[in-house]
Amino acid sequence: MKLIRTIAVSLAVVSALALGGCTPAPAPINSPSATPTPSVSVDPFGPKPDFFPDGTAVDNKPLFDWVLGHAVLIETKDPGKRMVKALKAAGFTIKQMELTASKSGTGKPTDSVIISVQIDSSCLLGQRMSDKSYSSSIETEIPSGGCLVGETRSIKW
Repeated sequence: MKLIRTIAVSLAVVSALALGGCTPAPAPINSPSATPTPSVSVDPFGPKPDFFPDGTAVDNKPLFDWVLGHAVLIETKDPGKRMVKALKAAGFTIKQMELTASKSGTGKPTDSVIISVQIDSSCLLGQRMSDKSYSSSIETEIPSGGCLVGETRSIKW
């Protein structure tokens, strides 16, 4: 009996070794080659909206906000002037604009600067705070004409 057991174990070992060589080799692992990806700069404000010269305040508010959203982030001693120049470069005219002061009566920077663009009887209003935050709205022109109440700056540049 011992002989039969020894033969059976020997056959099992030989069979296992023989069959082990019959298994297919593992498939090679293809590692992807590193391909450089182009650096893409994405504008946080999205693509530049269109300007509609004959459009309404509602039509042009996306461009107004896009332009001023960029302009208010730039460090400058005169944020109002930067805002005017940016809007002018985008197609709005100085004739349409009103602007509050960038400096107080004591010569210190104001807490906020407000710019308006009047389109027909509507006003695009944009406000830059001293912390460079920005807000805007569309309002109806004031009864006496124009968009801003109180003293405004002369825009000559």
